[in-house]
Amino acid sequence: MRKNRLTLIIVLLLAIVAAFLILNRSKTTLHSGIRDFAVADTAAITKIFMADKSDRTILLERGDDGTWLMNGKFRAHPENINTFLLTLANVSVREPVARAAHNNVLTLLSAKSVKVEVYQNTHRIKIGSIQLFPVEKLTKTYYVGDPTMDNSGTYALLENASAPVVIYLPGLRGYVSTRYSTLENDWREHTVFNKKLPEIDYITVEYPARPEESFKVVNKENINLELIRLADSRTLSSYDTLQLMAFVNAFRNIRFEALFNDMEPQRRDSITSPVPMHVITLYAKDGTTQNVKTFPRMLPEPEIDVFDGSEVTFDRDRMYALINNDQDFVLIQYFVFDKILKPLSSFTAGRKE
Repeated sequence: MRKNRLTLIIVLLLAIVAAFLILNRSKTTLHSGIRDFAVADTAAITKIFMADKSDRTILLERGDDGTWLMNGKFRAHPENINTFLLTLANVSVREPVARAAHNNVLTLLSAKSVKVEVYQNTHRIKIGSIQLFPVEKLTKTYYVGDPTMDNSGTYALLENASAPVVIYLPGLRGYVSTRYSTLENDWREHTVFNKKLPEIDYITVEYPARPEESFKVVNKENINLELIRLADSRTLSSYDTLQLMAFVNAFRNIRFEALFNDMEPQRRDSITSPVPMHVITLYAKDGTTQNVKTFPRMLPEPEIDVFDGSEVTFDRDRMYALINNDQDFVLIQYFVFDKILKPLSSFTAGRKE
């Protein structure tokens, strides 16, 4: 009996010691002061600021209508914003950085990392369900570094934390550092045209090499469309009204594929110096103007046409374009732009003037 009692006491003591060690280990490695990265209420986020060691900065701001603006200039890509908000909400700590690597990781973070600041709408006074004096407040600040050696995690450090950790996104095979990008190109929305008929005053489509195919479409009080041949400024009375309406409606959603503003200036100039293939200009009723100039894209190596055996030197799927008053150089797809690159004859073929 005494032996059983002694055994029970020993087991209880060991259990207490084990529990103490586990709790002590938790408190010294992953206490809330170094692992509180996730932002639970992303709906309350008003803006996100990121800056890297190369002085590149990204400011994402949520508008009253729920859309996001990037660096006060461009609309942010909705899909990228949604992905980033999910990242902010679910990012977790996988493990603390090993003590042996602690100093090296801190050195790496101080030399190469992205500082992340999250601002949210909150209240100065919160008593149960009572919330008073709304205010925008900086609620989260941390630093995101490079991926771990196995590319399954990312080094990070909460501001004022005592130790760096490895963060990850549950369910993601890979690292999250690429989602904290400070490159404008990664956040820009790809919209070129996004106008509905009531917003459009008129549209011109110019073919510099074929002026007889250039035309102008005028919105007549959102009821009728007027088609004008630019070569002689003549208003045409006979044309395919359904095709012309489909043409105007296509301006609701025209996007580019990729932004190439970082292309070498000399190469960009060589591409855009010739006369454009097309010049599309949309004049909106609010007084704004949007303009697109297209240029052929040379293939790296000539290809042979499978149908007639001829040599093909230009890309048949994509072309280059200047948009936003020639400020942005982009890659576009014929598949997308063919809807608004109709020549005049596509509306008037087989009809008398």
